[in-house]
Amino acid sequence: MKYIIQFSYLLGFWLLGELLSLIMKPIFYIPGSIVGMLIFFAALTLGFIKESQIKEVADFMLENIAFFFLPATVSIMALSGIARSEIFPLVIITFVSTMVTMIGTMFLTHYLTQRRRAKKNQ
Repeated sequence: MKYIIQFSYLLGFWLLGELLSLIMKPIFYIPGSIVGMLIFFAALTLGFIKESQIKEVADFMLENIAFFFLPATVSIMALSGIARSEIFPLVIITFVSTMVTMIGTMFLTHYLTQRRRAKKNQ
């Protein structure tokens, strides 16, 4: 029962995001999953939801994350004939975006670590 409740939290925020996305669609479009994730992040940050309330389901999903990428992988394989002509640009885009993400994460982590140390030293 505990797992169903934890999963319900995740689904509830996803559904809320989808609903808000439909409401905002005439003004500007943001995917519902992104809106739901932002609302969920805000709820965790503001303390409306505690990490312990979703820990087991979140850990399970993270441990099995490769399973969730299977549909995308299969789709890419199915479109491999189309992608062959564009393979070089795709490889370059993938490499550059991965590097930008890694470097951005590195700087953000460094900044947050320094900030945390500065607060501890005060």
